[in-house]
Amino acid sequence: MTDAANPRAYHHGNLRAELLEQAVEQLRDTPPEQLSLRAVARALGVSQTAPYRHFSDKEALLAAIATRGYHQLLSQLREARRSASNSAADQLRHVARAYVDFAEHQEQLFKLMFGPLVQPSAHHPELREVSRATLLLVQSILEHGKEQGEFEEQDTIYLANAAWAGIHGVATLRIDAPSLFRKHIDLLRQIDVAVDTFIRGITRA
Repeated sequence: MTDAANPRAYHHGNLRAELLEQAVEQLRDTPPEQLSLRAVARALGVSQTAPYRHFSDKEALLAAIATRGYHQLLSQLREARRSASNSAADQLRHVARAYVDFAEHQEQLFKLMFGPLVQPSAHHPELREVSRATLLLVQSILEHGKEQGEFEEQDTIYLANAAWAGIHGVATLRIDAPSLFRKHIDLLRQIDVAVDTFIRGITRA
């Protein structure tokens, strides 16, 4: 079937947006490494060559999905910070919960965003920019904590990486070992313990 023979292909709106939407939908049940441009095209009823007008290859499609995921994550983290008090420690707790919640409800997307298939490189400037913005949010909270006298004066970049590593570990455990949290561990308590342990290590005496 050619694009010309299928009116839906180019008369239903923005094909690129629909391709991306369909790919995201398929990603809910399909590991990112198994996602196929052909399958996405088939689901929309367009020719197998149609996606290549908008995405040069599968990596470009995955990068667009990951970029969209980072925008969603960043929005949720910002909202979590706004819902917290002025305390940097409280903001970290809220942001950590939002981070794990995102991972819990967007497992395959989360794996794609932080996995080896697509990384924020020079080939994907928008992906690099939004992923950096996510880390800068954490750095901003830590800087706020230092300005408020809550946290010790340490290198913010290293502190942000340490904070991220701890909560990312909890998120990954939630995805890879779900039975652990169904049977033995309260997830929210585990998040708070991870964050509070980190905070104790940087709290100004």
